[in-house]
Amino acid sequence: MNILNEGYKNSKQLFLRGLGSKVYCKNNQEFIDITSAGGTSLLGHNNKIFKDSIKKFLNNNFSNFALPNEHANKLSKNLRKIFPQFSKFIFCNSGAEANMKAIRIARAVTKKDNIINVSGSWHGSIDQFLFTIDKNGKKKPLSSGLEKKIEKKIIYAPYNDFKKTKKIIDKHKNKICCVMIEPIQGCLPTDKNMVYLSLLNEYCKKRKIILILDEIITGLRTDCSSVQNKYNLNSDISTFGKVFGNGLPIGFIGISKKIEKKIDRNKQKIFFGGTFSGNSFSTHLANETIKFLIKNKKKVFSNLEAKSKKFCEGIHKNILKNNLNIKVVRFKSVIRIIFTNKNPQNRLQRDFLEKKNNLNKKNFVNFLRKNKIVFPSNGIIFMNTSILTSEIDYLIKIISRGLIAYFK
Repeated sequence: MNILNEGYKNSKQLFLRGLGSKVYCKNNQEFIDITSAGGTSLLGHNNKIFKDSIKKFLNNNFSNFALPNEHANKLSKNLRKIFPQFSKFIFCNSGAEANMKAIRIARAVTKKDNIINVSGSWHGSIDQFLFTIDKNGKKKPLSSGLEKKIEKKIIYAPYNDFKKTKKIIDKHKNKICCVMIEPIQGCLPTDKNMVYLSLLNEYCKKRKIILILDEIITGLRTDCSSVQNKYNLNSDISTFGKVFGNGLPIGFIGISKKIEKKIDRNKQKIFFGGTFSGNSFSTHLANETIKFLIKNKKKVFSNLEAKSKKFCEGIHKNILKNNLNIKVVRFKSVIRIIFTNKNPQNRLQRDFLEKKNNLNKKNFVNFLRKNKIVFPSNGIIFMNTSILTSEIDYLIKIISRGLIAYFK
């Protein structure tokens, strides 16, 4: 194998095509993909919107030119309807890139460098965030090749502990450009921590500190909107991606009128460029996806909720029946199997409680692959509308069998 990207080194299957909830290898072996293409395919692989949009794009001689285009302009108008709290949008090609440029904006308008990152949040493969925290609060790199001392500008605050978070904000308020958080974290997808988020949101407003909400995994997946809109957590800057691209690369940043004015007033020259930023192919598909989801909102999201609920209840029933030290947690169609029956409040607690099960987790994932199920490497299961009831029944049966085999 000549590819060094994650996933290739020990991969026994290389996938060639996908349709609905399934992906296929060269020899036509089929697998149920419960990653939903890393959370991007809310409607499943090669869904009708995807196919029809590509046909329309090609038949009308649209070009994927690296120029200002009408498709991106139309997308900005559609996004304003979904997110009226944002006055301007910046397009790019991924969630990680959106987060990188969101930080650039915060640093430019505040003239400050440091960031408070709420622990457990994943912001993509940005060097300064490729660290984890051990139980003693020490930062550990997740990759080689990181700039020395780059982590010094990141200050970690504990998720779901507002008292400690407040103290950290007060201590560092004069040198931070922003507070950054995933409102729903992939490591513990639940909305039971909304009190913490609400307090954090209000305190950042009070202290006039920029709050960046990373909604890469929840944008559009949350009832055709976002967590912040659902729970009134409107931020100054927010980042989005995944579902909006419906299988194509996309990312974007929404900024409030307040941030827009600061950029204008300070005559900031903030670089947002990129060859494929706001490209017509991705933005055209995003427009068609938004149009479909708004028109079919009730049907799509009730479908997702029913399937997500059935899957989780089925797994949970077998966990209880077999007295397994495991839990299933979910927010909407974002699901995770936690390998402990305790109630961890943040990623640090979860990692500590799961540590003794690491080898069994690896064997469990291999067991699922042998049974034609693609389990996500990051542990986040994303439900999609194309998965059949019979396939959910199969998933419940095989996943439960694997959990019993390796964790009882």
